[in-house]
Amino acid sequence: MSISANTLNDTHHHTNRQSFGAAGVILIDDTNAHTGPFVAIQALEDAAVDISECDMSFIEDVADFTIPKGLTIYGEFTSIELDSGKVLAYYKSR
Repeated sequence: MSISANTLNDTHHHTNRQSFGAAGVILIDDTNAHTGPFVAIQALEDAAVDISECDMSFIEDVADFTIPKGLTIYGEFTSIELDSGKVLAYYKSR
């Protein structure tokens, strides 16, 4: 899995300009698909992400992965679906 430095820098710059959670936060603790767009996903417990149902087009050669408890990943996520675990997904400000 590779993430371009530009994607990380653009996302970091974008999220610094908005209050985290100002557009809303959703608790995801099921295996349903959830539509964003989201700018961050924070694992409340180890969370297995089902990439076949997610749009993470900014990551190349991605496979299912686990977000460890306490870790937050940043990006622009159109949707997310878990196989297990629990996360907070932060909506993108419009």
